[in-house]
Amino acid sequence: MLHCQQDSTPESESVNMGSFGNEFDVKLQIGIGVAVFILAPVFGYFYNRFIDTRRDGEHTSLWVAVGVTITIILAALISWKSAVLMCILFALTGLPMIIGDIQRNDARAKKAKSTRGRKRLPYAANGLIDEARMAVTDMINHLSKFIETNDNKYLHLAQIILARLVSILSELKGIQEK
Repeated sequence: MLHCQQDSTPESESVNMGSFGNEFDVKLQIGIGVAVFILAPVFGYFYNRFIDTRRDGEHTSLWVAVGVTITIILAALISWKSAVLMCILFALTGLPMIIGDIQRNDARAKKAKSTRGRKRLPYAANGLIDEARMAVTDMINHLSKFIETNDNKYLHLAQIILARLVSILSELKGIQEK
């Protein structure tokens, strides 16, 4: 049976947990510790800036897991034993959150897809689209007559209609930009 140390005599039965830190030279261990405590907030700052640039907002738990993994790696530089324990505990607590986040995102996407309808066009745009459709029909008729008769007046009329179509498309683009 294992017991924690009961008295200060070395003969007492105790659990030897080993040293807490990695077994590096003391100077190296201090250097690593200082570097970790400098790198951790620097990583946090830049990772936060990276997260701010994301626009989708989906799967946030996965991005949190990436940040936690980096933190565990930094902790492993100081004590691999505590990093292993942290990794196990974060996996046990984080996995249900990641699964739940993915399920919530999927449900949100399905709901958005089912409720998403076509955005109504402004009244002016509908009128221009109808005008363009009629102009295309007229142009096709004039081109057909040109092919049948080889009379250039029909080709000229088709060119005038084509110029009007370009104008209609410019007007539609103006409505879209508003």
